[in-house]
Amino acid sequence: MMKKAALLIAAFFMMAGVISAAEHTDDFIKPVKNGTTGGKYTGPKKKGLFHGEGTYTWDNGDKYEGSFVEGKMEGYGVYTWADGDFYQGGFKDGKQEGKGIAYYAGKQNIFEGTWHNGKRNGKGKLHWANGDLYEGDWVDDVRTGEGTFVAVGGDEYTGHYENNQRNGEGTYTWAHGDVFKGHWVNGEREGQGRYEFANGAVYEGEFVLSKFEGEGKYTSQNGSVYVGTFHNDRRHGYGVYTTPGGTELAGNWENNKYVGASYSPKGIMTSMRGAILHQGELTPFGIGLIAVLVLSIGWFVFSQLRSPKKSAR
Repeated sequence: MMKKAALLIAAFFMMAGVISAAEHTDDFIKPVKNGTTGGKYTGPKKKGLFHGEGTYTWDNGDKYEGSFVEGKMEGYGVYTWADGDFYQGGFKDGKQEGKGIAYYAGKQNIFEGTWHNGKRNGKGKLHWANGDLYEGDWVDDVRTGEGTFVAVGGDEYTGHYENNQRNGEGTYTWAHGDVFKGHWVNGEREGQGRYEFANGAVYEGEFVLSKFEGEGKYTSQNGSVYVGTFHNDRRHGYGVYTTPGGTELAGNWENNKYVGASYSPKGIMTSMRGAILHQGELTPFGIGLIAVLVLSIGWFVFSQLRSPKKSAR
């Protein structure tokens, strides 16, 4: 029976090292010019300071059109950099503040959301020119907090971010149907997680650098189950394989192949259990073993009762 089980798993193959859609590095946010020297101003003044709706053009080609308060950009305005980047939205004390939209001419990407102290903070959307989209939390120009990334090809991640990368708990769904739910570290699947294949197979267990690594359970689409150790996406180490019919194969594995029984206490106990029970019921071997044990115990008791007792002196 064990040999038949070994043949059943010969075709077993799995690879979960699916490459996630790469998320882009974010655009560099150039600061606006806080000073008003080195250019030309057109507009009203108050007590010698720019005040009201006006335009200031710097000598390097940067330009601001909008509201000024006591010499500083404040209120609604449009700031255009010499290279074609621009921002339109709220300003306070000479920096972007509140809701605004930024366009990055070099990469043709667009950000729309909230700003604080000249940086993206709070909720916002970043649209990449190729169609990718991130919508979620920002802290000082960095994706940090809860967010959703949708790739133009159909891949989608929803979960936690830190420092522009997937970190913490999150769910990644590939366009071809695979789904991972679990922990991430710097964009890699790391720690505990559940990987659901589009064909119905499921892996639950430990991950290292996005691969099955450590203790885990793999349930194939036909119902067979492997519980044990994994390395580099493959069965490696001690494990127990159970066929859909209930036959168990316990022992050592190397690079996804069964290489022999395990003579460790755990391996021996697992093998014995599999020989005695099948789907929760006693096997013929198990019935015979119990019968032998019962007869042995009965014979021992009977022999003790029949043996003459020694008289005490």
